Amino acid sequence: MGGVGVSEEYVPPRLSRLLHSLPHINITLHRVNDTFAPNSPIYLESLGILGSIPGAWLVLTLTVLLIYLLTRCCDRKQRPPKSITALKISLMILSILCCGAIGMGLFGNDDLHNAMLQSIQAGNQLAALVNTVKNQSSILEEAMGSRARAPLARLADALDAPVANQTALGTLLRALSALRNNASAAASAADNLRRPLAALNLDSFMKRVWVWEAARWAGGMAGWCCGGAVCVALLAAAARRSRPALLSLCVCALGALVACWAAGAALVAGSVAAADACQEPARAVALYAPHRLPLDMVHYYLSCKVSRENVLTAELRNAQRAVVAVRQALAILSRGAPELFNDPGLQPALGALGAGTGEAERALVSLSSALECRMARTYFVTAARAACDAGLQALTLQLLAAIVAGILFTAIVLVDSHAWIYINTKRAPSGEEQAPFLGGAGTRTLPRPAPFPNGKPPSYSAAVQLMDLNDRPDRERPRSRISGSATLGRNSGGVGGVERAGGLGLGGAHTLGRAPHNGKYATLSKQCKTLESNDFY
Repeated sequence: MGGVGVSEEYVPPRLSRLLHSLPHINITLHRVNDTFAPNSPIYLESLGILGSIPGAWLVLTLTVLLIYLLTRCCDRKQRPPKSITALKISLMILSILCCGAIGMGLFGNDDLHNAMLQSIQAGNQLAALVNTVKNQSSILEEAMGSRARAPLARLADALDAPVANQTALGTLLRALSALRNNASAAASAADNLRRPLAALNLDSFMKRVWVWEAARWAGGMAGWCCGGAVCVALLAAAARRSRPALLSLCVCALGALVACWAAGAALVAGSVAAADACQEPARAVALYAPHRLPLDMVHYYLSCKVSRENVLTAELRNAQRAVVAVRQALAILSRGAPELFNDPGLQPALGALGAGTGEAERALVSLSSALECRMARTYFVTAARAACDAGLQALTLQLLAAIVAGILFTAIVLVDSHAWIYINTKRAPSGEEQAPFLGGAGTRTLPRPAPFPNGKPPSYSAAVQLMDLNDRPDRERPRSRISGSATLGRNSGGVGGVERAGGLGLGGAHTLGRAPHNGKYATLSKQCKTLESNDFY
């Protein structure tokens, strides 16, 4: 990265501070420490109480819906068509708003995925830095350890030959001893550099994080898309006013309602926990990240605050001093040994030691750059900013989308069940109430019965019977009720019997007057009663 030398301090984002300021309370409603501590039962209890707020709202919502359905499911009161149209329009508007909330959730899920990918990329760079330290430490250890043993043995054998200049021989033997001791010291320092990092496998951890993030992103996309499909299906069902579709989609909307508030509960707890961790991300990683490194070492590389000498930098300094001493001793041997000895194996041994020393020096240069705290700090700050700034914003956006979608799904279930109940109400065959035949305060209209099965008109049998009555004498005519329209009223002439008004025909009208009954007359109501019938009884 180009900004390796930048020593910019990490500042918690404003949203992180806002969420962190939410009260952390325990089951007794007392405030507890809000410092990020996922291993503390009290801290987890406070997160659970914050997450239970959407859960309590879900229980209240389900209770209200249950009471509503119990009170309205038996309602069979007919509603005018305009009320059904209003319900349909309301359902369509709510479905469109719900699609907007689902779209906001999809955007937040994708934005969170992008932020996590940036954090994972910075984590991979930090893992590459750790791998550089481990690899270069291994190269240093091998160059000063296993690969130097054979040349050192050949060099020692060459110096065992008798020579006349004992002073020069003593100088060469002291240089050989210094070379051997310092090579062993450099190999030991390299092993001390590599050993603390041997159990730290950031590559495997970052791969697991990537798999978890991919699964989370796919699950979030699937969940939001399912909610969007329910909203679109509700919109289509409202447009068609299909009663079976409304019933099935009402059940789907109820499931989406439960899923939204359950997701809201998880998102509340997750957002607050992330905000708490983002207040001091270096401390959170040092204490709770899966590693076996000393805490002071992690604090040193993540915060780059030098309080005391770091273990790795101390070992690096020891390795550098040892390799410098190896180079000086090797220089003495390279100048004096060929002058005193004519051993043919002397030059290959010195050449192998020189090549190993050069490789060790290059490894030390890489280690010096990799063990610099500013580079590790830069990668960590990049990852923390991506997760705590853009990632926390996307997480909060999903939380708001889940809350809005939960409220809209609640309204959708209410309106959908309301519409289904009134569409399900039994109506007249024509869909509208029939108007009375005659107006008036005392009139009552009876429904006209269905036509005869034989296909004859309703007045056919009445006409045949009336013609039969006309052919009989008056005394043989039975008292019967005539189909058609008959009016019971007062006879103006006071004469009982049946008067034929202008002959009998199909659907003729007859006036039944008051017949004498021992000088008494039957008393009828002053109000007229209109009877409609299509057959004789």
